[in-house]
This record gives sequence, structure tokens and C-alpha cells, in this order.
Amino acid sequence: MIKINLLPPELVRAASLPKLVFYTLAGSVVAVMLGGIASLWMWIDTGNMKRGLENRRQEIALVEGQASELDRINEDIAYYKEREKAIIQIKTRRILWAPKLDQLVALTPPDIWITKLQMDTLDPGEYRWEDGKRQTGGQLSLTCYSEGTDPSSFTRFRSNLSEDSRLFASMIDVSALPDHFFGDFLGFSPHAWTLVEGEEGEPSRLQSTIQIDLKPLYEKPKPVAPPVRAPAKGKKG
Repeated sequence: MIKINLLPPELVRAASLPKLVFYTLAGSVVAVMLGGIASLWMWIDTGNMKRGLENRRQEIALVEGQASELDRINEDIAYYKEREKAIIQIKTRRILWAPKLDQLVALTPPDIWITKLQMDTLDPGEYRWEDGKRQTGGQLSLTCYSEGTDPSSFTRFRSNLSEDSRLFASMIDVSALPDHFFGDFLGFSPHAWTLVEGEEGEPSRLQSTIQIDLKPLYEKPKPVAPPVRAPAKGKKG
């Protein structure tokens, strides 16, 4: 079937104009709606991203706070371990002077009397730990007099104090023997004495100062290992 439009060309163009306007307006409305929907979606997505970013920041702040608390706890643990070590060291290396003096009295021969006893201990900062030298913890000085002028009394006294531990002191830890007088000491000063002339009818006597080196009361500090540096990476040409 053949359709023939008998309207003049002017009327044909006028009749097609509303359709063009409608399609144009419809397309514009659809484009505006699509742009609005896209803008709304981006606004919602941006809000979600902001909330996610804020939540992640809060999580990071929480983790950093927990890490700081963990570092503080580790520092406290290290501090108390050092205190515990120091307390144990003091407890195990201290000298019980009450029984030590009782031992000294029991080991002193009847022809020897002690007029002065002086104990000089070193502070931790006074330790030198020099290679090839024996580090002591201090010195015990005994000022003694003998009944008569026979120096063998001082020899017996020194022997009683040492109890011949010098023969095995380098083989075992004699500090583990609590009843051993010499267990807390290292060695004697050289054997020496002086003659004290008697006055007004008093007999002459020998005077000797016996010096005994004390074992170190603190452990030798461990050497600090130098930090390990990572090898430098070469530049690529």
C-alpha cells in the first residue's frame, strides 16, 4: 500500500518539528537524570571511602597505641630483669661478715692479736678489667701483733686463713664453700713484718699488716657487638 502525503512542504516541516523538540527534551532529561544518578553514586561512594579512610586511620592509631604500650611493657620487663639480675648478683656475691668474723677469730692463733681491721670495697665504676691484670673487688687489711719475735706465728696465721686453698683456688670456685674463710678472697700481700721494741720493761713484738685481696663483687661487663651494617647497593647504570 502506497501512502502519499498531500500536505505542502511547509506544513510537513512544521508537523515534524514537535517530534524533534520532544526527542531533544527527552534526551536532555535522560542525560540530566543519568548525570544526577552518577553524581549521587559518586557522592555515596566518596562518603563510603571517607568513612573507610577514617576507620582505617582509627585502626592505625589503635595499632600504634598498642605498639607503644608493647614497647613500654618490653622496656619495663628489661628494666626489671636488670634489677632482678643485680639483686641476685648482690645476694650471691655479698659477704656475710658476721660468720666471716667468727671464722677469723677461730683461725687466729693465741699468740697473735689483731688491733685493726679495715675493709675497702670498690664501687662498680672503680673496676678496670684490664687485660693481663687480676681485677679485685677491694682489700681487707689486718694490723696484727705477735707475742714475741718469732715470725713463724704470722706464717701459721696466714696459713690458717688460706687453709691451703691457694693450691686449688684456680681449679674450683671456692666461693661456693660458705664455711671457707678464704672463699671470698684472692690472695695475700707479700709476707712482711717489723720489729717493735718494747718500752719500760715490755717485751719486743712483731707487727705485720696482712692485706687480702677481695674477689670482684660484680661481673665483668660483656663486650657490645658492633651493629651489622647492610651492604650498600650499587647504582644501576
